[in-house]
Amino acid sequence: MKRIVLLLSPLVILLSPIIDAFQGVYIDPRSDAGYAVIACVAVIGLALGMIATVCYKRGAVGNVVTAGTLAVTLFLFGDLSYGVFWRLADHIGMGGAAALAFAGLVVLILILFKLMAAVPRMMAAFAVALLGSTVLDRGLITEASAEEPAPAVIYIVTDEMIGISGIDTRLPHGAEAKAALSRVFQKHGFRLHSKAFSRHILTQVSVPAALNMDYSYNFPGDRSRYAYPGEVTKFKELLLFNLWHRQGLSVNVFQSAHLDYCKTEALVDCHTFASFDGSRFIQRQRIEGGPYRDVPPASASLADVKALVEGNRQSLAMAAVGFVASNLLETKETALQEWHPRSYDQLAFPYWLGQFQNMILDKGRGNAFFAHFLFPHSPSVYNKDCKPTNRWVERSYLTEVRGLAGQELDEARVKEYGFYFAQTLCLAKQLDKFFNAVLSDKRFQDATIVVHGDHGSRISAGRNVETMSPRDYVDNYSALYAVRKPGVATGTDYKLRSVQWLNASLFRGNVSEVAPTVVGSMQGKSDDPAVYAPITDPDHVAIMPMHDFDASH
Repeated sequence: MKRIVLLLSPLVILLSPIIDAFQGVYIDPRSDAGYAVIACVAVIGLALGMIATVCYKRGAVGNVVTAGTLAVTLFLFGDLSYGVFWRLADHIGMGGAAALAFAGLVVLILILFKLMAAVPRMMAAFAVALLGSTVLDRGLITEASAEEPAPAVIYIVTDEMIGISGIDTRLPHGAEAKAALSRVFQKHGFRLHSKAFSRHILTQVSVPAALNMDYSYNFPGDRSRYAYPGEVTKFKELLLFNLWHRQGLSVNVFQSAHLDYCKTEALVDCHTFASFDGSRFIQRQRIEGGPYRDVPPASASLADVKALVEGNRQSLAMAAVGFVASNLLETKETALQEWHPRSYDQLAFPYWLGQFQNMILDKGRGNAFFAHFLFPHSPSVYNKDCKPTNRWVERSYLTEVRGLAGQELDEARVKEYGFYFAQTLCLAKQLDKFFNAVLSDKRFQDATIVVHGDHGSRISAGRNVETMSPRDYVDNYSALYAVRKPGVATGTDYKLRSVQWLNASLFRGNVSEVAPTVVGSMQGKSDDPAVYAPITDPDHVAIMPMHDFDASH
């Protein structure tokens, strides 16, 4: 029995962080990449286990070899799980890290050698504990304390989520997506602002404007005045975070690596999840494969390996596994090896939303929780059942980017919206699951919860004034906005209001009914609510009227 334990323990110990890595970037272990990585680690684990089994109790030399084998197993586990070697190298250099690692292995071998009689039981217990902690989800929910802190605030940005009235129910999955989103928010007591829109088409302007409750027209061109100079994606001033601090709330930020909300003047507890910007990959696809094409299976598998190796942790052992696994895939498409299209942000959304949920349930009241998820943002990688589609196609600005016009533009719009609304249905399922978990906890019954998009789907002809039709304004600017708060009536509001104004009204109060109405545009003047619209000149924008809309008509 002891020899069986020694045989299998290294395998289980080394596979545990690999399972965690798959969860971290939400890649299917049954994919080609999954099989390649698992096979590499399994071979290493079984080889170490066989050496330990054969040498166990074969005299002093055999026991030293067994202890050495198990020490290497534990070191590899530490490196796979926490990037131990690279962390040491960052502080004391590669030579120092190697020397310290060698000294640590010697000490560990001596300890295991002295405890050889108990080693099989120790390894078995460690392996079982690791596997259990990796596979099982805590889902911790606690009861409210007698003296409760201030009610929590939960604020979620769903990137590129079009508003309810912006959903064209005549398009594939459109009616289904509209009904699903409406049903989820109504079920959980939200007020839906069906005709909400964003004043800005770019995330780095829209979200900080919303977080600063700024619905004015005082913006320098197509950039945010809340960012650091020269750093358009790092924000120095977010008034909503300051407001939450004044209300006695600790601010917790859950962000991708694309936009940095943690450099603000307000103190925040920052959590940045693994992220990947696929724009350069998409550009390479345009150059090498025509306007657009789906990712070849071999390249997608190789991309998975790179995602596992590079996105989840810095690990010498994982780098070695990735090198071998990449060769096992036998892909000849070396031109794509530099970029992996596996966008962590979209594929990992269900996982990261679950982690955000766990953090909320762990910390409870007295906290403000902010999260920005790139979902249902392009590309549409999930179908309506949240199953991966392996479809890596950029869908924005069909005329300006793809050069489509006329019937080709209309057909592409219908096709891309079909995939987009399918991914929206996945979003609705995940939000329903999230609300069920959070709102079933009594501590969050009086929480303020906001969910909004930062702009529309952008499945349009383009973003420039010269390109946009009236339909494109809805595609680009209509944005989801839903709020749940004590004292705010449930139901649906059909007034035309910007996300930025709605935030100011909700959190600050006493704001004017509509924003300032001095609207200059290329088409004259209007008193209607307005949006910032880029023009061909990248250094300037136009302020254009946002007319009332309902995409279903």
